[in-house]
Amino acid sequence: FFLMIISRKEKISIYTQLFRDGVLVVKQVRKSEKKENFVIIKIMKGLLSKGLVREQFSWNFYYFILNEEGVRFLRSYLNLPERVFPLTYKQR
Repeated sequence: FFLMIISRKEKISIYTQLFRDGVLVVKQVRKSEKKENFVIIKIMKGLLSKGLVREQFSWNFYYFILNEEGVRFLRSYLNLPERVFPLTYKQR
């Protein structure tokens, strides 16, 4: 059994990066590797279970893609205005 305590500051930092880019790429973690990647993966799996992101796994990398419900959730969680969108939603 493993108990993980994640600070609100750390969670907000990860959520901000996800909202800014619209996608989060994380290398798969082995036991001897960085704890930070493990924490990010667990936070993103929580969002996945709520249906706020989509997960794609390829070549030892997790790709977490934010969907419409996730954008709304993160806007309210991060107190962002309606006119702010992730970079993947902006047209060039």
